[in-house]
Amino acid sequence: MSPSNLHYFLSVTTIIFAGFLFDFSIESTLMYPLGCSSKIPSCNSYLYHISNGLSIEEMANFYSVNASQIQSITHDAKLDYLVSVPCTCKDVNGTLGYFYDTLYTVKPGDTYAGVSGEFYSGQAWMIAAEEQLFVAGDMITIHLVCGCLEVENQEAVTYTVQDRDTLSQIAELLSANLSEIEKLNGNLTQNPNFIDIGWVLFVPIGKRKIQAPKAGKRHNLPIIIGTSLVVTLLSMSMLVLFLIRRNRNHRKNRDLEAVNKSPSAKKSSSQNQLLQDKYMEGVASIESERHVTYSLEEINEATNNFDESRKIGQGGYGTVYIGVLKEQEVAIKKMKFSQSKEFFAELKVLCKIHHINVLELLGYARGDNHLYLIYEYMQNGSLNDHLHDPVLKGHSPLSWTARANVAVDAARGIEYIHDHTKARYVHRDIKTSNILLDQRLGAKVADFGLARLVERSNKEDVVATCLVGTPGYIAPECARELQMTSKTDVFAFGVVLAELVTGQRALIRDNQEPNEMKSLVSVIYTIFQVTDKQGALEANIDGNLRGSCPMEEVYKMAELSRQCLSEDPMNRPEMREVVQKLSQILTSSIEWEASLRGNSRVFSRMLKGR
Repeated sequence: MSPSNLHYFLSVTTIIFAGFLFDFSIESTLMYPLGCSSKIPSCNSYLYHISNGLSIEEMANFYSVNASQIQSITHDAKLDYLVSVPCTCKDVNGTLGYFYDTLYTVKPGDTYAGVSGEFYSGQAWMIAAEEQLFVAGDMITIHLVCGCLEVENQEAVTYTVQDRDTLSQIAELLSANLSEIEKLNGNLTQNPNFIDIGWVLFVPIGKRKIQAPKAGKRHNLPIIIGTSLVVTLLSMSMLVLFLIRRNRNHRKNRDLEAVNKSPSAKKSSSQNQLLQDKYMEGVASIESERHVTYSLEEINEATNNFDESRKIGQGGYGTVYIGVLKEQEVAIKKMKFSQSKEFFAELKVLCKIHHINVLELLGYARGDNHLYLIYEYMQNGSLNDHLHDPVLKGHSPLSWTARANVAVDAARGIEYIHDHTKARYVHRDIKTSNILLDQRLGAKVADFGLARLVERSNKEDVVATCLVGTPGYIAPECARELQMTSKTDVFAFGVVLAELVTGQRALIRDNQEPNEMKSLVSVIYTIFQVTDKQGALEANIDGNLRGSCPMEEVYKMAELSRQCLSEDPMNRPEMREVVQKLSQILTSSIEWEASLRGNSRVFSRMLKGR
């Protein structure tokens, strides 16, 4: 990779989506913007919106279009939608392609990937720094990928692959030609028999009557929609009457009668039934001997009905609350039913993994249109909280020995899922906020919602939806070659080691360009490129460590971080090698600490972070 390309990768243009999943059943997003044609600067195109309960008016607001530009389409007995938008060739932070821009007002707790998944079917094009600049109250531009085609009488649909989709089914759904879909998406359809949930495809279709509005033209689509709605409402009314009569004749329970009398409840009932069927199907496929199924009543009692005061965390996958179940403190993750993909991904992995350095799953539950995962509670929160502004978050800065111990614990957890389980797993979202600390600052790896199974073989590279995770932790081959291997976790762990040494975040503001972000990876690269490496490291070491750490061991950890961050995955160590080297660093650090017990000032400083 050339220096310019490396800078491109390390700065703000790494593209990732933490798969949304975030708010519906897509597990992760992989997309390539459609390249511009000099012949077509702009056109009309369609965005395929996967239904998640939004009304047409709400969709129109999120997409900044008129309701007349939205048309329903049936997918597996549910209504999805085609949104007609004007598509334009433009440069989005160095990426030239076709995009449609809309505006979104950020709400508290929003994440960029979560918003993309919930409101835009995972079709938003994200730059690495955007998540860090996602501030509540701001109005931001969402860049949605779209397409213009040179073939006359054809338009492009931006389509996000759903559960059980195949290319032939997508072609049938949109009345498209299978070979044309394969040709237009060559990067993703090298093996036409394999597509994954969350991949974003461009589907060429014949021009439709629905169009984005142009000056001086009117359309009769509102009449068509109005007629369709009348017919639909009449059909629903007849169905409701039939159900009510059948309900009375058979004297069914009052809950069902109440559902039949409520149109809105009836609508959500059919959707929820599909989700609940998938839940039961998924749970039945999981072999578990140690985990407990809890009732909704138990979960509500444990969290005082999910009182806000019990909230201890929130992210793209759900909200976490502290609770007490059977006299044990637990952490309960509350997820929407539409997030069943992440729910089962984590459930299936943690039901098979039991290790002292992997967060333990205690049980699960469902109810009230939500899914719940119950974990052991980690009293000291995440490593991220202890490294970045720890005092503001009520923590003392970690001592060097405590950091070395955390590094060993986390490395052992990752090594376990790579080498010591029956099936090899890749975590895909290793970062400091997914390393949790117990009361004694012992570390455990958490959040397996993106974990994927890979084969144990000499050639374990998997071409998959690799562009997931968190900005600043993504390995270069994920964006460049779509590889997903255990070495992608090693790269991310190298960033964690860099954070332990420097105290800096994975993405930091560039002092020379205040409006841009730079990667901590680039800082580590720079340290080991200069002649005075030791001096460069000392200039970047965490200020809380200066004067109270063994610089020789700090240098060794920084050097190990650099090895993990090698651009070529083949040059990165395996996690078992990382564990061995960190164990040696920890042993030497403990010996160094013991030798200083005569110096009460230094030793007392270290003890505060233990």
